[in-house]
Amino acid sequence: MKKSLMILTVFSMIVLFLASCVEANSSQDYNSFRLVKHLDGLDLYISRGIDALEITLSGEHIDLENIIPLQDVLVITRQGHRGTNIALSKFRDLDFSEPVISISCKNSYFVSITEYDVILSAGKASFSTQDSVSPELIGDYNGDGYITLSDFASFAPAYGFSAGSAEYDAKYDIGTSEKQYLGIWQKIFSFPGLPDGSITLSDFAVFANNYGFANPYLGTWTFTGAIDYESSSFGQINATGNGTATIESQNYNLTGNATMSFEADYEDESGNPLHSEMTTTINNVSFDFDNLVMTMDATVYDDFTGSGNTYDVRLRGALKTDGNAVYAEVPSGDISLLNPERKIGSWSGSKQ
Repeated sequence: MKKSLMILTVFSMIVLFLASCVEANSSQDYNSFRLVKHLDGLDLYISRGIDALEITLSGEHIDLENIIPLQDVLVITRQGHRGTNIALSKFRDLDFSEPVISISCKNSYFVSITEYDVILSAGKASFSTQDSVSPELIGDYNGDGYITLSDFASFAPAYGFSAGSAEYDAKYDIGTSEKQYLGIWQKIFSFPGLPDGSITLSDFAVFANNYGFANPYLGTWTFTGAIDYESSSFGQINATGNGTATIESQNYNLTGNATMSFEADYEDESGNPLHSEMTTTINNVSFDFDNLVMTMDATVYDDFTGSGNTYDVRLRGALKTDGNAVYAEVPSGDISLLNPERKIGSWSGSKQ
């Protein structure tokens, strides 16, 4: 009996010794990823050509705070009855020769992958024309025009849940979204499909694809113009000026406040050269995208002379397109004074 007990003790010591002395290059190799075991835990490497990965680890309890991203990837972790679940995506700028996450645990020898799922190509890219539907930035849950960490914080708690559970919300069920637009929208999932009832790895892959993108229409549009006119507000003189209108936009309609600055060089009635500068707020700004012609109507206050006069000004010109999208760069157009209506200069514009 004592001899059997001694043999069992020695065997147990050998097992514990092996468990504490895992070789640094011990690994589980798969076609799409590799899990390397070492003395302090595990490192996960990703292969090229995949969009998202989900693995379940069992055999050893792993604290979620010990799962550390080593590169700029999105990671969702959860403890379940089957083990530790890890989903990760956003591999655009990955160094595939380096691990993407590190997992610390006491006995990595006992840890094994019991389940895994791989997404090789997220969503669809049909690029079909949608004349009646504007592109949508899928995954922008707070509506600020960007997909950032705050949107990920909304998406992650819903991951893994299906219709009928309190955590499920159809707005996160985006795995059937498509890339249907060319040009500046081509890399972005922008056309929602029908929810399939579960928020899974395919939904995560679509969200991660869009992560970091901004609505291409978002930004600052700057219009610069040269104005050459005769104005009674200056007396009977000629004035030549340069103006800039800057508009902060949340969408392609270019809604927002605008300011315009002018500089004018002219002569007074005695022939003396004068220089004036002005920055003024543009009121009553509106935009019309009728057949890709942009029109900006504005009421400009005369701050040159302090007369209190206002002028109705119109900037009008055709927009460029790239595929189905309105392109950010705007070609030259006309600046007109509406009362009376006459051309007073030209403008060009671009979006930064």
